[in-house]
Amino acid sequence: MKKTFQKTLLAAAVLASTASFAAEIGTTNLLFPFVSSGASAFTFLTINNGGPANAGGAMHFIYGMKAATALNGTGCEHSDGNGTLTANDVTQFEMSNKVNVTTSLANGDTNGGFAWTGGADKQGFLIVNSNGLSADTLYGSAVVVDTASGLKMAYSTQGLNTDSALPADFSVNNTGVAGGPEAANSLAIGTGHGNHMVTWYKSPDVTSSWYVVPLGLETLMSPSAAIGGIAATYSMFNTAGTLGGAYDMKEAFTSGSLAAAVTCTGLVTRAQMLQSGALANSNLGGMGLLATTITAVASGGLVNKSLVYSVQSTNLIAGGTSNFINRVTHR
Repeated sequence: MKKTFQKTLLAAAVLASTASFAAEIGTTNLLFPFVSSGASAFTFLTINNGGPANAGGAMHFIYGMKAATALNGTGCEHSDGNGTLTANDVTQFEMSNKVNVTTSLANGDTNGGFAWTGGADKQGFLIVNSNGLSADTLYGSAVVVDTASGLKMAYSTQGLNTDSALPADFSVNNTGVAGGPEAANSLAIGTGHGNHMVTWYKSPDVTSSWYVVPLGLETLMSPSAAIGGIAATYSMFNTAGTLGGAYDMKEAFTSGSLAAAVTCTGLVTRAQMLQSGALANSNLGGMGLLATTITAVASGGLVNKSLVYSVQSTNLIAGGTSNFINRVTHR
C-alpha cells in the first residue's frame, strides 16, 4: 500500500464512528480514535462539560501517536498532561497549536487544552479523562483538515467513551446505556474472538482495508514507560469461527488465513490476513469474520476487543479518488 494512500485513509478512518448509537451520553472518559499532527493536517478538538457542578476543572490528556508511515507493529509514543474545564464549560484547540484558538476570555477564563508537542507527521488517538472527578459529564468532537489531500472530516466521541473508573478501561462491555465502545465478546476463536463481520468490493476496482484500535486500559493503550501500546493480531474466519479464510460473492469459502500484527493502531488488509488461495478467490468481493486476539505478553491478557473501521477507496468515480469509511459494528 502506498504511504500517501495509507496516510489519507487513516486520517479519514473515523468519519462514521458513531453510526450505531442513538443518543450521546456524557461520561468522565472520552476516546478520540484518530488525531493527526501531519505537516499539512489540522486537528481541531472540542471538549465540553455538561455537568452543572464545579468539579475542580482538572482534565487529563493522554496521546498515543506514531509516524504516519510507521509499520503496523510499531508502538505509539506517549505524551500526557493536564488542561482545565470547569462546570458548563467548553475548550477548543488545535492539537499541535498550528492555529491559536487558546484565547483568554474577558471573564479571566482560559481555553485549557493540552497540545501534542512530539513532532509533525504523526497520528494516533487521544484519551481525555476528568482525573476521577465524577461530577463531570464530558462530550467531545473533532475536525480534521488536510490541506494537501483536500480532506475535511469531523466526528463525535459519541459511542466511543467509557464510564469505567480510572484508569479508564475501554474494553468494558457496552450495554447500550453504559460501558465502553464495544459489546460483550460473542464468538470465541482459539484465544481470540470474532466480533466483526467485514465485507469488500471487487479488487483492484476498490481497495479495501480496516483501521483498528486495540482497546483496554488507558495505561496500556498508551504506556508511559516505553514506546508501545496494546498488541493484537487480526485474522479472517468463516462465520462459525472454525476455519480461517474468506467467502467469495457466491458463498463459497476458501480456507487459509494469516495473522496481521498491530501495536497501538494500524491499517490491516486482506493480503495480511489471508493466504494466497483465499486471497485470490475473494478478489471479486467477499466476506469474512474478523477476529481480534490481544497478545497477552504485550497487554496483560485483556479482553479481545478493538474498534474496527472499513476503509474502501476507488478511482472509478469521476473527480479522482473517493474514500468510503464506516465503523464496523460489533456482531
